Amino acid sequence: MKKNFLAVLALASSQLLYAEEPAHYITDKVFAPVRADKSEKSKLIHEGLPSGELVTVLETNNNAGYVRIRTANNIEGWVRAQYLSTEAPTSIQLEQANAMIAQLQAEKKQVEEQLIALKQISTSQIDTHQRNTELVNQNSLLTAEKELLTTDNERLKDRKNQTWFLYGGLLVALSCVVSILLSKLLTKRRNDGWY
Repeated sequence: MKKNFLAVLALASSQLLYAEEPAHYITDKVFAPVRADKSEKSKLIHEGLPSGELVTVLETNNNAGYVRIRTANNIEGWVRAQYLSTEAPTSIQLEQANAMIAQLQAEKKQVEEQLIALKQISTSQIDTHQRNTELVNQNSLLTAEKELLTTDNERLKDRKNQTWFLYGGLLVALSCVVSILLSKLLTKRRNDGWY
């Protein structure tokens, strides 16, 4: 893991120094020997760089098939061009893919948490809307009931007024009858000689 981190760090620094050249890697499953000169017979500077090692290309000799490179540890020398690739080896690509997967999973988790929060908010809004609808319906029923009660109350008041009017009319009629009876009785008594 430490080697890979150093390799990525070296890649970043070498790309800043040699912006015109793409990064080069030692190809997969190879230990590339580093030589002092561009031939198989020249002195070995390093017995073999492991695959995935990040190197900076300093010079290319297409005739000899060698490339002069520098490693992150400042080892300079010549390696065969066949050992270099501009693509990261599969092991590094796998690590990068795993890092990307981990990042995407973290983002997915964050999005899922946001979705849960939104669902709770929307559920709350739906519940509030349903409660509001129930209250509007209940208000309509209560308003209709109030109007019915108001109408019944006015009818009862009218009936009460009519009853009092009827009682008043009966009382007047009764007084008239009593008055007529009394007057007849008094007239009869006068005629009978009581007076």
